[in-house]
Amino acid sequence: MQSFQVKFTALLVALLITACVGLVLVATKNERAALEAEAIERGHNLARSLAMAARRPLAAAGTRGERPALDAILREISTSRGLVAAQVRDGANEVVAGVSNPTAGESPDGPETPDATPGRSGQAGRVLVSTAPIIDAGVRIGTARIVLDGQALVDSVVSRSTRQLSLLAASLVGVGIVAGTLLVALLVRPLRRLRSGVERLRDGDLSVRVPPAARDEVGALARAFNEMGDALEQKQRVQHAFGRYVNDYVLNQLLEGPEPEALAGIEREVTLLFCDIRGFTHLSEDMEARDVVALLHEIFQLVSDRILAGGGTIDKFMGDSVMAYFGAPVRQDDHAIRSVKAAAEIQRALAERNSRIDGDRASPVEMGIGIHTGSVVLGNIGSDRRTDFTAVGDAVNVAHRLEKLARPGEILVSEAVQRAVRTECRLRFEGERLLSGREEPVHVYSVAVDRDAATAG
Repeated sequence: MQSFQVKFTALLVALLITACVGLVLVATKNERAALEAEAIERGHNLARSLAMAARRPLAAAGTRGERPALDAILREISTSRGLVAAQVRDGANEVVAGVSNPTAGESPDGPETPDATPGRSGQAGRVLVSTAPIIDAGVRIGTARIVLDGQALVDSVVSRSTRQLSLLAASLVGVGIVAGTLLVALLVRPLRRLRSGVERLRDGDLSVRVPPAARDEVGALARAFNEMGDALEQKQRVQHAFGRYVNDYVLNQLLEGPEPEALAGIEREVTLLFCDIRGFTHLSEDMEARDVVALLHEIFQLVSDRILAGGGTIDKFMGDSVMAYFGAPVRQDDHAIRSVKAAAEIQRALAERNSRIDGDRASPVEMGIGIHTGSVVLGNIGSDRRTDFTAVGDAVNVAHRLEKLARPGEILVSEAVQRAVRTECRLRFEGERLLSGREEPVHVYSVAVDRDAATAG
């Protein structure tokens, strides 16, 4: 950013210097041209005036008394600024009278215009020569010749103007440098704040915001940065919230996978798991409210850890029950095996927990678990004010009814689950059961859980 500020200021100064030098050169050139035109016109006027004044004395030049009159006219003209020489010449181009002041280093007899007609002027080096014919009775009797110092009339004035313009240009450059520095500082300050915000955002500080300094492009960029920060913070909140229901692998698959709209209203075969604390009403009768909440938190933490470790998704907590499913939203070919293993881990963890508790401080907790595999519809269910991403369908009801049939510490599964896990687990046929809401009986199997490792010691 410092390099940008230096480069921008240097560029601005270079542009100012170039513009000022260009203006000085153009102004000087125009002024020189105007002064030269004015000097030529002045020489023409002097030559014409001298020709008119010298006509009568030159016509009477044979009279010696007329020579002083010519000298007086020339002395009066000699006071003109920049005059090098003034001459009156006769018809033979001989000098009759004249005055000279050769400050320009040129001879008053230097080159003259090829045609001595009124208004014609010539230049030789630094002198300006103007001539005018002297006419008497329609006859040209001589020539009036004026030589002016171009340096005195033009260069000195141009040099003085150039110095003044150069001082003015230097002042403008100085003012431009100060103004440019202030402008760059005003421009760079919000950019520095924006860069600092980007660096903090890169380092993980999603709460950083940059106040828009103006309504220009930099302000629009700051507002876009703030909107990006809001979106990232929102995404992080969603990630943290959803991370409480699915494991890290599933969460990463969802974040890297399709948009959430693609998961709305999809039909998928999943394995549903319901688990419920048995005898919880009786268990909580003599407990304080905060102790009941603490117990539920402990048991739900135990259950959630096993479900998430198996790749499952926790749908909801319902009183003292938990609903979860495997195989969605990320597909899992072995979702039935995962669910049964998670249920077995839950029962072993509860047995281990019950073996360690102090009877005076806590009570043993047992759960009944029901598992069923079937097709469900997954989507956002609810209203505009509140929505849950949940599973609905007959398979949900079957799993829930199996959980109601399970005794404390028992895992009951359906025929569909049995077919998928019979090579992985030891199952026992419990017979046909007629579930509420269904006309056909369901074959029910229980899963054998080895609790020896959990209760040892």
